[in-house]
Amino acid sequence: MAETKLSERVMNRTWRKRLMTTVRRLPPLSPGWKGAAIALSGTAGILFLVQSYLLIGSRGPGDYVIGTAVFLLAIALISGGIAGLLHVAKRIPSRYIGPAIASFILLFISFIGPMTVMVIVTLSILAGCSLSGALVCRWMRGAYREAKTLKKTAAGIAAAVTAVMTIGIGTWLVDDGRAKLAKPYRLSVTKPAERYPAVLDNPAEPGPYPVRTLTYGSKDSYRAVFNAEDSLITEPVDGSAFVANWSSLRTKTFGFGPEAMPLNGLVWYPDGDGPFPLVMIVHGNHLATDYSDPGYAYLGELLASRGYIVVSIDENFLNTSPFDDLFMLNVLENENPARGWLMLEHLKVWEEWNGTEDNPFHRKADMSRIALIGHSRGGEAVTVAAAYNRLPASPENGGIAFDYGFGIRSVISLAGTDGQYEPAGRPTELTDLNYLTLQGAHDMDVSSFAGAAQYSRIGFTPGSDYFKASVYIYGANHGQFNTVWGRSDAPGLGNLLYNRAQLIPQEEQLQAAKVLISSFLEATLYGKTEYRAIFQDLGHAREWLPDTMYIQDYSDSRTTLVSTFDEDIDLTTTTLPGGQLIGEQLAEWKEEKVEMKFAPGPYSAVRLGWDRDRARGTPSYTIVLPDTGLAVPPDGSIVFSVADRSEAREEMTDLTVQVEDMHGNTASMPLSAAGGLLPMLEGGIVKWPLTSLMPTREPVFQTFAFRLSDFSRVNPAFQPERLSRIRLVFDKTAAGSIYLRDVGIRDDVAVSHADE
Repeated sequence: MAETKLSERVMNRTWRKRLMTTVRRLPPLSPGWKGAAIALSGTAGILFLVQSYLLIGSRGPGDYVIGTAVFLLAIALISGGIAGLLHVAKRIPSRYIGPAIASFILLFISFIGPMTVMVIVTLSILAGCSLSGALVCRWMRGAYREAKTLKKTAAGIAAAVTAVMTIGIGTWLVDDGRAKLAKPYRLSVTKPAERYPAVLDNPAEPGPYPVRTLTYGSKDSYRAVFNAEDSLITEPVDGSAFVANWSSLRTKTFGFGPEAMPLNGLVWYPDGDGPFPLVMIVHGNHLATDYSDPGYAYLGELLASRGYIVVSIDENFLNTSPFDDLFMLNVLENENPARGWLMLEHLKVWEEWNGTEDNPFHRKADMSRIALIGHSRGGEAVTVAAAYNRLPASPENGGIAFDYGFGIRSVISLAGTDGQYEPAGRPTELTDLNYLTLQGAHDMDVSSFAGAAQYSRIGFTPGSDYFKASVYIYGANHGQFNTVWGRSDAPGLGNLLYNRAQLIPQEEQLQAAKVLISSFLEATLYGKTEYRAIFQDLGHAREWLPDTMYIQDYSDSRTTLVSTFDEDIDLTTTTLPGGQLIGEQLAEWKEEKVEMKFAPGPYSAVRLGWDRDRARGTPSYTIVLPDTGLAVPPDGSIVFSVADRSEAREEMTDLTVQVEDMHGNTASMPLSAAGGLLPMLEGGIVKWPLTSLMPTREPVFQTFAFRLSDFSRVNPAFQPERLSRIRLVFDKTAAGSIYLRDVGIRDDVAVSHADE
């Protein structure tokens, strides 16, 4: 024992002696640098002592001394570490530093993706390649032939570690990732067949019409397909007011400037008399010279066979072009409004053709039944087009008059962006049209559900007949809605960072898009309102949709919203004047902007948390309806949207939905009677072990509807038309946290009459 202590003292003295020797070897500071160091350190130290006293001096002298000393020690360690690294860096030859910096930049821009992941991967490749190259070169030069055994052993260990590191990095990059095979809440499990009798035809099946195709384009288009022998000719339009920074290189590539944007389109149409609803599709941002518009042929062929004229328009000249943008140093700016405006210019052409006798589309297009479909930035462009369609002039330039007013009834966003363009600095708000947004849980581009924000800004006027819906699809990504884009959501090698093994096959994602889009258009353009049922409950499409997990939200103009939680900061009042909100024994109760993956969304909800083990009674949340101003149809439904926000929960949340009439009669049903609340679906899009460097979950709202007549069956004394209170009782799942919004009463009687 004594020998061990003696050995430790000798070792400590040896290390101290080496440290002092190293310090003595450091070159002394010149008088100028020495004075600079003393003045800077003295001034900073005095100011820090004063600031420290102002911040923690009131705690007493003991805490002041301890707190100040600890912080100074931390600063000394950090600054010493940085100084040490800089000292080591000075010993690295500049002929290595130059290639290393250049390689870092080249690697960094090659792996475009999440910033932290890009840095880690780039530094790992840099370190692995540098070490392996150094060892190989030294070995080839014979540096280890006469070396001592210890040096050879160290070099061998370093070589082995470097080889493992290099092989590991390479394998990690080329591997597709890890698939999470378990889908416990897939459609076939949560929506049993016996609850959904088959009463609808499969909307993804081809219809009765033979399909014909045609193209149209501006003369001498940069793409020959739009100037085929039978192509229709269009005139270019001046879009210079809607874009900025259009480079001369871009003009050279495409053959025109922003003042002469072409109107090019691929058309699929039914061989029939018509008139047929018109569906216009616009792509999003992609490489400008890897054309995106053909990627929606699967929709064009299906919908045309079912009696729609479908056109996929060309806006590729507005997309990213690294060459024309000087490798992203001089990018095209503010092009988002142009994407929407161009759609309306295309519709002007269709209106003209519809009234021209010798045109093949004479009286073929029903201009009162129009739908716009957009993907990615196109998903935002369709809302811009719908907004511009109702304006007399451009929001940014009153000198640009608008005179559109087309019959745009429906808008569909596929993995759409939101907020990249705000007309006159305001979010795009739309009223009285039908809206559908689809989003993949594994979207590696628009990786947070941006379409939910636009969904929250779709409004309806009383007496109208519109609805909005959102569907969140587990295993779907950004690109597979377009057959050109496919499984690659990032540019180039950046795709190697992502966990693509979790994606559903592209044919399944296309099938989901076909089922949902076709159903939506059947309901909104052809008036087959029975297809609304699919968006109220996806169980009605369980036989046609891929068997993965889905979260859906729905609202319509026949719903009287009692509380949206967007109106004020009073926790106790409803949106509809005269109502009251009451929370009892809750661990959390507050209204806030909904926390999405990267930032709060632009819409609010009430956040409710409970823990029955710590509560003195059963936690509950009650919505007291106003005494006047709310007509409750006896055959209507209570509706509300809920999102789970419990990070660690993997199972469904259940609770009791209780109603009470004005006479105190109550009736209750479990939330699970309407399907149960799904947990936040985990979409770890970056490969392990870097998955946690990006958020993997976010709350997605799920609609629940309970018919008031069902409560009457539970308790015949309950009078639906005298409904007074709706109460959520947290008596089933022991603890949890949810968001609640859009509580209302839906008039299902009117809907059923329309179906008849």
